[in-house]
Amino acid sequence: MNDFIELTIDSMAQGGEGVGRVDGQVVFVGGALPGERVRVRLTERRPSYARGVIETILAASPERVAPRVASSDHAPWQHIAYPAQLRFKEQIVREQLMKIAGIDEPPVLPSIGSPQPWGYRNTAHLHVQNGTIGYYRAGSRDVVALDHDPLLLPELNAALAGLREIAADATLSGVTLRASAAFHYSVALLRGERDLEDLADIWLMRVPSLAGVAVAQLEASAERDEDEPDGEDEAAIDLPLTLHEELGGVIFELSPQSFFQVNVAQARRLLELARVGLDLHGADRLLDAFSGAGTFALPLAREVASVVAIEENPQAVADGERSALLNEIDNVRFMAIPVERALPELNERFAGVLLDPPRRGCHPATIAALLRLAPRRIVYISCHPGILARDLRPLLEGGYRLASVQPVDLFPQTPHIESVAVLEYGA
Repeated sequence: MNDFIELTIDSMAQGGEGVGRVDGQVVFVGGALPGERVRVRLTERRPSYARGVIETILAASPERVAPRVASSDHAPWQHIAYPAQLRFKEQIVREQLMKIAGIDEPPVLPSIGSPQPWGYRNTAHLHVQNGTIGYYRAGSRDVVALDHDPLLLPELNAALAGLREIAADATLSGVTLRASAAFHYSVALLRGERDLEDLADIWLMRVPSLAGVAVAQLEASAERDEDEPDGEDEAAIDLPLTLHEELGGVIFELSPQSFFQVNVAQARRLLELARVGLDLHGADRLLDAFSGAGTFALPLAREVASVVAIEENPQAVADGERSALLNEIDNVRFMAIPVERALPELNERFAGVLLDPPRRGCHPATIAALLRLAPRRIVYISCHPGILARDLRPLLEGGYRLASVQPVDLFPQTPHIESVAVLEYGA
């Protein structure tokens, strides 16, 4: 193959790259859309595939739109019209279930779009380099400045604007921002090599919607890359700072590092889909695995006899227990232990199980324990279609039927895909 090739893009791959073929070899092209004819500069060659970047768009798709920000690494699908983003995500989920789970006709429903395709994120993990605040350039540790991030809630952009005015001479290495979609304020965690208390005080005075700032000295390895979706825990820090959020009639008290869905409007859709999929009744018992701070366990607890919520992050468990007390919910038992260790030891019966694992999905021991417990229904909330398909296969072989898979777009302008699968035992 030459360094430059021309090809037509046929489909969209999981991960967001366009897929074409030259002489029978698959070529992945970042930023390309199905139906486009492109000239590509190859950046990687393997025996079974190649990868490249667009040099010239020879024939553009009608679904290509002008991007809002010049640096698109943290919003790699912003050049795609939003209805097409939803269609591509549905197609990717369907293809992964067919390919990996072996389902001939997977019951995948049309993607549910976000009511706010822009300005939806309640969390930002940014890096600071020589006074420049932004995200890492893809594949590097170079920070790309971003004056305004159109993915963030207004409260977060207001806080960042204030920080940029005063951070030029500070020894910052990173900042985490969290905003409350319900109560319209933000809190922040600053990271740096030296004392940042004075900077935090000035920042608080400059930004009225910024309610609190904590300071921590962390090793660089404890920081997260912004180009990864939320779901992986950061290093635990004991900080006297909380954020209040509302979901399903429950007020949550969250620490800066406890995981919570980044798109609250779509989290409400997930909660409703879980409620319908589980088909819970007043005498039922629910098991919520990977429960986080009780995002779904606490709202659903009001509809069942009891809930067992399993979460390995002790800070998230503490937040969940505190939120339960705040809302006078007394029928949820939190267990601070990895799910793959807890489930094999359980000998209780549950009418329904809710799974919301991180991107790595479920450990084989978790799947084996679910088959032994044999709940009537399982609702699996997934942030990775390929991993979802991998985990569904042994459940389907073990007696479950896949009733539906509903993609829900929590991450517009990105290829990250959330979906809700409903399984029924013996149906």
